Amino acid sequence: MRILITGTTGGIGGAVERAARAAGHTVVEVNRGDFDAPLDGPFDAVVFATGMCPVKPLTLLSEAEFGETMSVNCGLFVGLMRRLVTEKLHAPKGMKVVAISSVSATEGWAGGAAYCASKGALSAVCRALDVELKPKGISVVALEPRYVKTRMFDACAGRMGVNPALAQDPDEFAKEVLNECCR
Repeated sequence: MRILITGTTGGIGGAVERAARAAGHTVVEVNRGDFDAPLDGPFDAVVFATGMCPVKPLTLLSEAEFGETMSVNCGLFVGLMRRLVTEKLHAPKGMKVVAISSVSATEGWAGGAAYCASKGALSAVCRALDVELKPKGISVVALEPRYVKTRMFDACAGRMGVNPALAQDPDEFAKEVLNECCR
């Protein structure tokens, strides 16, 4: 399979990239500064693992920080999907798109307003695009893992009131992501 993976400099995206290469897939990496670069498709699958997680109480969260979080965690996904569809970068037989959302899409925590809102939006966009793009053979799904042991999780865990020992290993989660890509 030819898989486009975003966020490979992070914990989940990096783990998915390593697992995909180890399984013999061809990987094209796109990281935050590269979203406007030419894409060498077609792609059989896409894994969107780009994200950010500011931890700030509402009184300290600026509109700019909220907007940037929405833009990175959801807006970049929408823009990427628009490009993939308009430039016909999906494989002729179709394409599986997996966006890494979070349990925070449906569960809130103090200081997580921007992150929770952005992941809720990402999950909702995936549901809408799945319906819209199904006739083109493109399947879109958001995975909402509970906790995955990454630097970003470590920075948020205390604020979330979560025991870091409960977090899943990113390499194990990467296997779940690849299994979803191959369905």
